[in-house]
Amino acid sequence: MSSLFDILSVMILLSSFVLMANKRIKSYIKTFRIQSLLIAIVAGILGIQLIINEGRVDVLIVCIIIVLLKVIYIPNLLRRTYLGVEHRVEKDFIWNIPILVLICCGLVVFIYFSITAIEGISEDISTIQLVNSVSVVLIGLFFMISRKKAIGLIIGFLELENGIFVTAMFATDGMPFIVDLGIFIDMLTAVMIMGVMVFRISDKFDTINIDELNKLKG
Repeated sequence: MSSLFDILSVMILLSSFVLMANKRIKSYIKTFRIQSLLIAIVAGILGIQLIINEGRVDVLIVCIIIVLLKVIYIPNLLRRTYLGVEHRVEKDFIWNIPILVLICCGLVVFIYFSITAIEGISEDISTIQLVNSVSVVLIGLFFMISRKKAIGLIIGFLELENGIFVTAMFATDGMPFIVDLGIFIDMLTAVMIMGVMVFRISDKFDTINIDELNKLKG
């Protein structure tokens, strides 16, 4: 089963690279949906294991919440937000796409050497899973930095949260349910607030490029 989780962690990491290589906001949303679905599959498999071995059902409930929230509701919410504001192909990256992807590769290498150099990590935790999931966290943060469209920042934040969630899931075999529920509530609140901000930015500046916020400086 560990090898299956290794494969799924690699697929989740690859989805982060695909997200970084995308140029259209519509593609961001589709890639985030796919990444969230992969995480839901991990949670589902882990949940079934825990039901059989320990009688725990909380991780399986978390899997259902992920599907409803991250695979269905939030992508649809972002899609409605995207349709309600100006949208076009992003051409205002900090660097071009190949350079951004190469930097992501560098982040993965950095995480690998950093984690393998840490002493005292439990042998029960797969190094591959940990490296891949922590890499998703840094790539999500870098995605936020590399984009100038407000919706891109929201997607980056969600990818960052995905990385933190799957890291905790691989490292602990599922966090306490109340902790997961609190994370989901905070994430949903943040996405709704940022969605309102996107509309406000669009109304004020007729664009969703956050560089226009510099005009608010006194």
